[in-house]
Amino acid sequence: EGDRSKQSLLRLVAGLARGLKKLEYTAYESNLNLRPRCRQKLLDMGFRQDASDDGTYKRTISFEQEELEINVNLRAKDFQTDESPPTNLDLIIGCSFADLFDPDQLAMSLQRLSRGGDPLVYLPITFSGATQYQDELPRQGLIPSDSYGFQVYSESLRHHGHNLDPRLIVRALSAVGGSLVSTGSSDWTIEPTNEYLWETMLYFFGMSGARDLVNDAWDAAGWMKRSFHSPRTIHVSNEDLLLCMGRGVSRCAENRDYSVPNLGGASVLAQEIQFISPYNVTTVTKETEMSENQVLIESVCSLVSSGTELKIFKGSFDEASLDVNIKGMADETMAYPLSYGYSLVGRVIACGPSVSDSNDLIGRLVFTFSPHATRVIADRDAIQLVPPGIRAEDAVFMPSVETALSLVHDAHVLPGESIAVYGQGIIGLLVTSILSSHSSKALLPFGSITTFDTLGDRLRVSSSLGATSALKPVHAACAGPFDVSIEVSGNPRALQAAIDNTSNNGRVIVGSWYGNSDVALKLGIDFHRSHKTIQTSQVSTIPASLTGLWNKERRFSLTWSLC
Repeated sequence: EGDRSKQSLLRLVAGLARGLKKLEYTAYESNLNLRPRCRQKLLDMGFRQDASDDGTYKRTISFEQEELEINVNLRAKDFQTDESPPTNLDLIIGCSFADLFDPDQLAMSLQRLSRGGDPLVYLPITFSGATQYQDELPRQGLIPSDSYGFQVYSESLRHHGHNLDPRLIVRALSAVGGSLVSTGSSDWTIEPTNEYLWETMLYFFGMSGARDLVNDAWDAAGWMKRSFHSPRTIHVSNEDLLLCMGRGVSRCAENRDYSVPNLGGASVLAQEIQFISPYNVTTVTKETEMSENQVLIESVCSLVSSGTELKIFKGSFDEASLDVNIKGMADETMAYPLSYGYSLVGRVIACGPSVSDSNDLIGRLVFTFSPHATRVIADRDAIQLVPPGIRAEDAVFMPSVETALSLVHDAHVLPGESIAVYGQGIIGLLVTSILSSHSSKALLPFGSITTFDTLGDRLRVSSSLGATSALKPVHAACAGPFDVSIEVSGNPRALQAAIDNTSNNGRVIVGSWYGNSDVALKLGIDFHRSHKTIQTSQVSTIPASLTGLWNKERRFSLTWSLC
């Protein structure tokens, strides 16, 4: 309450409970060495110690023109083992500690504290596993890249019982009757000028990850020395979680009665997003007649493509078929006015009379390559059932995952090869994730996954997904050369860097679509002598080299398993 520059949690609580007269606050601190400091902090804040109970501190303040009595009960014990926990709780706060517990153990302990009530549970600053320097450095001899050093640090934390995935906390609490209310980022940015905290973080890195680095034959001491000699801002990814106990909330869409009769020849009205001209988008009402072999889908969510769709928004394209390999798009031309989009997830609410499995389809979550609309009509054989356990918000990324998988297939990466991925947008991050999930830790000193992007947030996610190094483009020449370079940035400079920093006889896979823009490349004598291969990659078809074993159905199946 003393720092007026920050939003007061007390004011937030009081805002939710008008007329608040008394606040009972139980504080747990099991570290007895910290208890004197906690006591002194309360006294400094104006609390007085209760004469009858040395663990209780009281203070009355003037708040919102009212008198507010605050009682703090300081308990020198672990909240999990307290035999007489407080009752009738309205709010439970666990700051910077939720990741220290097994999620299921934490959920059971919070359920016990709730005692059948429905308190809010606020878990701010929950570590989500990613730590990174603002400007990371690549591997230098036996000194690992910063990305790899932080990966080892995270693995060491996980090995010692830390949970680095806040989603597991949400799932565990949901299993005991809780529900997620809200979540948001609460990342730390630690500047070298904050010497105490910055050096404390380096101490943590050294204590938690150095031994594992040494065991993997890396120069851990050299990595720490480099960090001290080249001080850089440290970014730590955290999340704030707000949950509610005892009010398990199910999505109304999943409980809705979908007993809709079969339809055929009926007209359906829907709102649809339409591109009118460059930088001009509107919503139109579209009336479509439903045929016997089609289904009507009520949209849950759709995904905006930051590549192709952005080109259409800007008008950076030539007229052509939308997609010759997607049913319903082959006969449409990429020209204004244009309804475009290829990733929509919704629920089937009606079927034509010739749809044989209509009873099984009604209410099912399905995917379709359709534009953004409130409702869409699709042929029965053009939809895909979303596998059980995959949420609509995840299923909508299916085309992006398939695109990334297609790029990896086209790259034909061999064990031990060094790989560079230029661009860490959604496609680049998914490529990184797929590559790292199939990499062996034992191979990393001899092969690597190096990612490049200009945005620090993307590089932090890239590092958390398993990139050996996640670097700014300025470090490309120092980090290379690479056996395989995958370019998915949409930036011609990245394509040039991919060509320049690929080894002789190496492979450059180009996944970007540059629209109708001219791309100038320098292909001089070094390139002429290099025997490098430049290959385009596009997801619509299976490459000829794979058609003996793979078809679209098999790739779709693998894609869903990755979602």
